Amino acid sequence: MWRRPLVRAVGLAGGVAAIGIAVDPERAADTLHGFARFKTATCAFLPMYTDYLRHILRCRGAEEDAVFCWTSRQVLWREVAERLRDLCRTNGGIYTKAGQHICVQPVSPQPFQEVLRCLMDQAASRPFHEDRLTFREDFGMEIEDAFQHVDPTPVASASLAQVYKARTHAGETVAVKIQQRPVARFLWIDLATIELYYSLLSYLIPGLRFAWLARETRRHMSDELDFREEARNADKAREMLSPEFAAHELQIPRVHAPLSSARVLTQEWCDGVRVDDKAGLKAIGADARAIAARIQRVFGRMIFVHGFVHCDPHPGNILVGKDGRVILIDHGVYRTLADDVRLTWCQLWLGLIRNDMGEMRAATAALGVDPELTKFFSLVLALVPAKVVEDVHGTSTSSVVRGGGGSGGGGGGAVFIDTGDGRDVGGVVGAAGGGTARGADKSDAQSAGGGGGVRGFKGGLDKLTTLGKREVLKDVMGVKLEDQTRLFETMPRDLLMILKANNLLRYVNEQLGSPVNRFRFIAQAAEQGLAVRAPDGDADLRRRRGLRAQVGALLLPLHLALLKAQLTFAA
Repeated sequence: MWRRPLVRAVGLAGGVAAIGIAVDPERAADTLHGFARFKTATCAFLPMYTDYLRHILRCRGAEEDAVFCWTSRQVLWREVAERLRDLCRTNGGIYTKAGQHICVQPVSPQPFQEVLRCLMDQAASRPFHEDRLTFREDFGMEIEDAFQHVDPTPVASASLAQVYKARTHAGETVAVKIQQRPVARFLWIDLATIELYYSLLSYLIPGLRFAWLARETRRHMSDELDFREEARNADKAREMLSPEFAAHELQIPRVHAPLSSARVLTQEWCDGVRVDDKAGLKAIGADARAIAARIQRVFGRMIFVHGFVHCDPHPGNILVGKDGRVILIDHGVYRTLADDVRLTWCQLWLGLIRNDMGEMRAATAALGVDPELTKFFSLVLALVPAKVVEDVHGTSTSSVVRGGGGSGGGGGGAVFIDTGDGRDVGGVVGAAGGGTARGADKSDAQSAGGGGGVRGFKGGLDKLTTLGKREVLKDVMGVKLEDQTRLFETMPRDLLMILKANNLLRYVNEQLGSPVNRFRFIAQAAEQGLAVRAPDGDADLRRRRGLRAQVGALLLPLHLALLKAQLTFAA
């Protein structure tokens, strides 16, 4: 029953509180505060089931109206997402990080991605005296004594830490990153609470399957909270990439080891403009094409050649210097790919780019994934994050559609495909039996209507909504929701973070105006990655395959556009 996980959660929090107070009375306040955080989470998570029951009542008697039931489910997802957003803002720390992870997952329903996007912004700052205390505990001295000058106003605040600008006694300007005190104190009770409630909601609400994501958060959080690990990642990445990129091309900040610890990280200060700051890039005369190409080359070498990957390349972590150099910061989240996984990943991408389904199926199977999911896997890699068409029972087929809603009684949606050079190609899909407004752009699609009939729902339908369209998409892609979930659950764990990085790199390219075809850089890097293990006698074969891959990279946007047309006309 659903009550059992709830009883376990309450018992865990109560037990921790009782033990903490009995064993260490001085930490009673922290322990009670941890219990209060659990109570706050309970008050946010349990009403989500009430939201689901309202959805069931709304759809009772209207099960045959697929558009109404789908739209009602979007209302449900938005209500749940808003509760989760408010909880993340209240509790902060790991909760914010968990919300960010949901936001960027390809399988998250669109309302979650929209509502939780605000969690990616700068967090509210915490008092400077808390960070002074952390510094004193780690170094046995005041932060003002360790540096010639420290600006007490943080230049950046995130879910786990704050960054200050300081000047060393040698006169060098540095960035001092200090972990927020509540994060480590409540880490394990917060993680246990999130995991238990995700599991409970997965049981109660069909389609809300985030329990695996909570386990992934727990898996890597210890490393992310040890800034010594971040320092090691930065040093290793600099040593790895410095022979391949000149100083005016790529900069990874140097770590000041004597002024760094598990909770404090001091690095050289790097002046730069965020890669998505279009006005700032224009002011420094940055060449968007050169920057986009360099970013793709850097991450191509990381992923396909070295297998040591910065997995959080969001625009805030990629800066551009006045001389056009790419500055890569925040090295807390890295993944190391085993050599066999790295080589298989190269083969998977090259199979996709060459349109070689046999090679893709072999690589998919080698990764431990059902080869019958190969086509869907290719969509996850190459297209916009897959959205899910769901009905009240949670059954669905995958689709790569978003934007706009149908007008009139039939509903509709917009299909957009990432063409690889960042351009979206697409049109507005009309109602079943109706026509399509071909050649439309995003703004056309987003203004194409927004029917559905459920009060309180705003924003157009981003899915194909009729049962007939679902059957067509099932024939085209053959992927159900449970199979989609199975893909992510059976993949090697580290590749989940690589997929996240891939989505972020696509977004970065779009923010720069989509000046480059990403697939050409991926093909080149994947060929180089395979060459690392290939014998010298295969050089001629590698050249022929490399040419084929480059041709495939040029043709892949057309292939994806044709797939879009197949979906559009099928609808």
